[in-house]
Amino acid sequence: MGVPAVGHGRPRLLRVGAVALLAAATVLTGLTAPTAAGAASVAWTADAGHPYSDPVWFPLRDPAVVSCTQSNCAGPYHGYWALDLIGQQGDPVYAAGAGVLRIGAQDNTCKSSSGADDSEGTWVWIDHGGGVVSRYHHLDAVTVADGTLVTPATQIGRMGHSGSVSPCTTNYLHFEVRTGGERGTRINPGQLAMCRSGSRVTVPGMWGYSSWNSVAKGSRQTPVADTSCLPGSTATPSVVTTPSVTRGDRSARIQWAVPTDPGSGVTEYLVYQELWSPSVSRWGTAVRRVVSAGTTSLTVTGLTNGRTYRFRVFARGSAGYSASGAPRSVIPAGVPVAPRVARWLTSGPTLIRYAWWKAQHRGTPVTGYRVAIRRWASGRWTRYSFTNVGPSTLNRTWRGVRSGATYQVRVRALSSAGPSAWSSVRRVSTPRG
Repeated sequence: MGVPAVGHGRPRLLRVGAVALLAAATVLTGLTAPTAAGAASVAWTADAGHPYSDPVWFPLRDPAVVSCTQSNCAGPYHGYWALDLIGQQGDPVYAAGAGVLRIGAQDNTCKSSSGADDSEGTWVWIDHGGGVVSRYHHLDAVTVADGTLVTPATQIGRMGHSGSVSPCTTNYLHFEVRTGGERGTRINPGQLAMCRSGSRVTVPGMWGYSSWNSVAKGSRQTPVADTSCLPGSTATPSVVTTPSVTRGDRSARIQWAVPTDPGSGVTEYLVYQELWSPSVSRWGTAVRRVVSAGTTSLTVTGLTNGRTYRFRVFARGSAGYSASGAPRSVIPAGVPVAPRVARWLTSGPTLIRYAWWKAQHRGTPVTGYRVAIRRWASGRWTRYSFTNVGPSTLNRTWRGVRSGATYQVRVRALSSAGPSAWSSVRRVSTPRG
């Protein structure tokens, strides 16, 4: 005989000891642990001004048996950080932190075989700000709409077995925490808080364990929890004022203001950088940069001139991330390369013809050219006189110049990023008429 070994949607039978078997059987046949008497319910109200908090709350209130985590199971299970928690079909599932809920999929099928046919089933994920995400797989149902602002007081779904392999008799929650977005890196969820009659406790710490991997599969059952110790709001910093972004040559400088309401205090800032890919019409994977709390600017180098980037700034406090201001986009650019000269340089008694090669831009188009000429007279060079021409004009003719005189000419390219350096100076003399 055996009990289901739960992994990522791959239940199978595994021989276990008598203690583990008894604990798992208790869950599968019905849990009767009483709810703490007299516990006051706390409503954590969603707040659009402070929408996020870290996912540090245990997502179940009803008892559940701890199954596979990262490496506490035999067999090809996980190998990455995730919690499989065995309970009853329909057990309420709650948000582990405040954030915006997104529905990953609605798939209540029971799969016919393992492998490629396996899936997360019906699942949701919650954006906790700053790229931190929690995920909830194999739900029986989702109980809130996509885009809902949720808190740990919000029931987001019900436990089930969707996406598992037939006969789908094991009901469990697969829970993950990730950084870098919905498809980012799975991380150790750490100690997760729960309320017990007004007191805050943590699991697996309440059993004397520092890590979920130390909990032998099927050996521990979480207690009944309530909402009596939840805070009524999120003590995160207020939104970071929309930053200003100044472009540079292969660089951008981002500046922002300190949040007007620091909440529990700003511990650091997170600057999100994304690159627009026009070929697929979407923003690429974000690059995250951490900035110390005492700094309100960042210069990012190594960018590609002419590409479009956008930046968002989050403030982090002890409870989690703030919302970000509106993203700001920028196209890094440098001044053009100085034009190569001369395609030609000829003269007549009263004219000079001068032509140059098209200048190479560095992220922003050449908007025109500025051409300069001066004459040698009375033992010195006169002041340059200047003429601007359009970006498609690559030559200049001066008429009415003096015969038998010596001139110098040069050109520079213009752009919104600034002018290029001047070209090398070329010298030409007019014949006597």
